[in-house]
Amino acid sequence: MYLVTVILEVYPVRNTCFVVVVCLSIVPAIAPLKAQQVDGVGGIDRLIAVADAGSDTQVADATEAQLREDIKFLASEELRGRSVTDDTIEIAASYLVDRMKGIGLKTDMVDGQARQPFTVKLGSSVGAAGNNRLTLTSDDRDFGEIVVKLNQGLMPLALGSSRADISGPIVFAGYGVTAPKLDYDDYATVDADGAIVIILRKEPQASDPDSKFSGTQNTRHAFFATKIENAIKHGAKAVVLVNDPASVDEAVKDVRQRIDQEKERNAKLAEQLKKLPADAKNNRKSINEKILNAKQMIKSLGESLVNVQQGVLGLTDAGVRRENQDAIPIVSVSREVISNALAKATGSTLAELEAAIDETAIPQSVSLSGVTAALKAELKPSVANTNNVLGLLPGKGDLAEQTVVVGAHYDHVGMGGYGSLAPGTVAIHNGADDNASGTSAMLAIAQRMMDRLADAKSHRQVLFMGFSAEERGLLGSQHYVKNPVIPLESTVAMVNLDMVGRLRDNELTIYGTGSAPTFDGLVEKANEDYKFDLFKVPSGYGPSDHQSFYTAGVPVLFFFTGLHDNYHRPTDDFDKIEFGGLTRITDIVSDVTYELATLKQRPKYAETENRVRVRRQITAYMGVSLANRDNSVVISGLVQGAPAERAGLKAGDSLEKLGDKSVKSSQQVLEFMRSRSPGQKMPVTVKRDGESISLTIDLVARPEG
Repeated sequence: MYLVTVILEVYPVRNTCFVVVVCLSIVPAIAPLKAQQVDGVGGIDRLIAVADAGSDTQVADATEAQLREDIKFLASEELRGRSVTDDTIEIAASYLVDRMKGIGLKTDMVDGQARQPFTVKLGSSVGAAGNNRLTLTSDDRDFGEIVVKLNQGLMPLALGSSRADISGPIVFAGYGVTAPKLDYDDYATVDADGAIVIILRKEPQASDPDSKFSGTQNTRHAFFATKIENAIKHGAKAVVLVNDPASVDEAVKDVRQRIDQEKERNAKLAEQLKKLPADAKNNRKSINEKILNAKQMIKSLGESLVNVQQGVLGLTDAGVRRENQDAIPIVSVSREVISNALAKATGSTLAELEAAIDETAIPQSVSLSGVTAALKAELKPSVANTNNVLGLLPGKGDLAEQTVVVGAHYDHVGMGGYGSLAPGTVAIHNGADDNASGTSAMLAIAQRMMDRLADAKSHRQVLFMGFSAEERGLLGSQHYVKNPVIPLESTVAMVNLDMVGRLRDNELTIYGTGSAPTFDGLVEKANEDYKFDLFKVPSGYGPSDHQSFYTAGVPVLFFFTGLHDNYHRPTDDFDKIEFGGLTRITDIVSDVTYELATLKQRPKYAETENRVRVRRQITAYMGVSLANRDNSVVISGLVQGAPAERAGLKAGDSLEKLGDKSVKSSQQVLEFMRSRSPGQKMPVTVKRDGESISLTIDLVARPEG
């Protein structure tokens, strides 16, 4: 799923008259048809698909086995998280091509190939070393010449313009701040017009709680963009950014921690290698490759540590330039180089000037008299080549010219960095749920449709697609709708699968039920056999590939089991996939796809609300059972040693409030808990023997299962 900044909104679920809440999860009392209840982890019942005896059971078993095989490969260490910036994305694409061919799909849709190629803009990369350097010269012989080279104390920044070859006087402009309301202006005593300006990161007195710059909290004057905008207003030709000591220390600590993580990983791999039998050649080869990758990562991090210790920022550490934004060249230069130049030209070191500003809150800006700066900077656009993967099940009869698309993205966020929610972590983000689960389900549905449509006299063609670069902003699906292999006018519906491998509490979310008037009834009818607790969202919008089709006029259905604490983190692993639930989801989506392929009336596109919030699973644990009674919620049981019992709650207590929210039903409890996280303190008010009692529960992570 594409990472966007959202406010998580809590939604209601289907009404129940009685609810058991062990990890604050609702389990409705339903009469199973194709399902039966079995004991789950942590005392929660979960529903798993159970087919009737005979061939149906064999089909279900075969489907689950294939789902396991596909996810195990796509989420393997060898694929390093399937980032579009890594060559392993092509290994994943080849796997999809082979699977589609094995299923029997037509794989020559794009100039005789299964791949639809496109490029992904990755922003800027650093240009040639000779085109990135700063040279300082002076009329004063004692000053000499100072030359700063790429990766030897200098780095061009993506916040600035892409090319420069300029020279001019050089000015130290303190923190680059102009703040009339605070009676502070670093430019008041210097002329920056036509000059190359040295600017410090952050703002004066950053560690002083009594600072007029909002104490230790940053004001807008500390922002990189604000500093650059102010420099441009004062006529600067270019900016040399200098990092602050606190940020340098933090960055050094971070890189060293990452090196230690890789060394630890390397040591564990070496131990695994020692324990392998001599004849385990394939395993030995795999582990040796991982060890080599770890060593290369350690070497790369070691090289970057040198620049970090000097205080040099990375290419994108100050952000990237927006289109149509005014720009001048911006470089980060080591503290040592700038301090040396200042000392020679002004008699004061960088640390002395910083200390003077912090002690007096008075600017210490100064022109470096007689010094000329010559700056070269070059950034190049960076792109990655990747592919959507297409396989077609041809249609028959009167419906043959119409198309149903079933899609899932197969890329993820690689080793971290872009898109990761584990900042500073260099580790494989396997993406088992996001979205090896959806990709494997898409392939399983393709096999189902090959079998089920074989005897149909008339059905639409079904185009199965693996999208790339979804994590970069739905780029693969956007490319397809702009360059459709089959005209969008004949595409009647798109079914999207993204993060469908972590079913909990029997909750299945379906977006797009209002994108065609018939879709709500279609999914309700399909669910009669499976008894999911459906949460239906009418909107056809949302942060996954279905949105690209919906905005192009195609009705959509998007199947989703919810965000969780492993989302976009290295912990989204194979062992956390709930294969019973994934198999059932494959079943219901297969039924929906079959109906879309065979129904006589084409679905009619409908407009829907474009404000969509992403549904989240319950991740916090309190450890109670609840019952609805006469417009109130009573604690009917507690898990021994769980947070609720430790906080002092007792069976028979009536819940009055969670936080400042009144409680009238178990659904409200569920809604409230969906917005809570492990580690938070949750105030609770209960009524016991006619008296209101306030307690605080220390929430912990919900047990897996």
